[in-house]
Amino acid sequence: MMITTVRQDMACMSANDAALATLVDTIGEDGFGPALARFLNELCGADHFAAFRLQQNELREVAACCVEPERTARDRVETYVNQGWWKRDPAMAEAQRCVQAVRPSIIHVDFSADGYAALRPSVFPNVRDRLLLCGRTTNADFGLSIVRADPNAPFADEAIEQVAHSAELLMAVLAKHADIRRTRPNVAQALTALDEIEHCIDATKALPRREGEVASRILYGMSSVGIALDLSVSEETVKTYRKRAYHRLAIGSERELLTWYLAHWSEWRGHRFDLAAAGALH
Repeated sequence: MMITTVRQDMACMSANDAALATLVDTIGEDGFGPALARFLNELCGADHFAAFRLQQNELREVAACCVEPERTARDRVETYVNQGWWKRDPAMAEAQRCVQAVRPSIIHVDFSADGYAALRPSVFPNVRDRLLLCGRTTNADFGLSIVRADPNAPFADEAIEQVAHSAELLMAVLAKHADIRRTRPNVAQALTALDEIEHCIDATKALPRREGEVASRILYGMSSVGIALDLSVSEETVKTYRKRAYHRLAIGSERELLTWYLAHWSEWRGHRFDLAAAGALH
């Protein structure tokens, strides 16, 4: 009976609830942009959004997407950020002032204002209406530009109220997504930067210096001959160090060495980030 009840509840789930569930599930993932676009569309009828991290003299994109992802105006978002158009945006200037408020603020953009004479054709063509939600989280300030495109009607009062009702949720979601993307380990760097590999293996204190150097170069993809040339030792010496390293780590192959290294690299990298974050707070 309980299973039946749960299924009935899921069947009654609104499109907005389903979109929110998908959004939460994609925080920190590549699908976050399309999921947020779909949620905003269900929430207020938005056609496009662009989210930014606000700093004193810098704007950083967090995500941007259209309800139809293939139609996302990437060139306009990049123009807005990289060419400094945001500094000439009256709504963004207002957001910089409002962001210090206790609760998030919504700025309803008036495109008839003089400040949009140049911005309108360059950055906001075919835009019928725009809301700029801004707010402060524990670690950063964020702005969320929510757009309604032609030929659709402007945002209705009810739609704006829905955005206001979800404002704190949207700010929290953006903050979490930005933090995860910023701190996510780059596994490619773990295997393509020799210094990174050597520093990590040295930090484990599991191998003597020479064995660590050989193990690092094996992980880097060098052959025994290449390692010998790089360390100015014989190929037989390289093989000896490799055998000793494998024995010390209780492994028997390059695959096992890679598994051991990646496990320690993830922990080491996370520890480095924690130290950097702690330092930034003092």
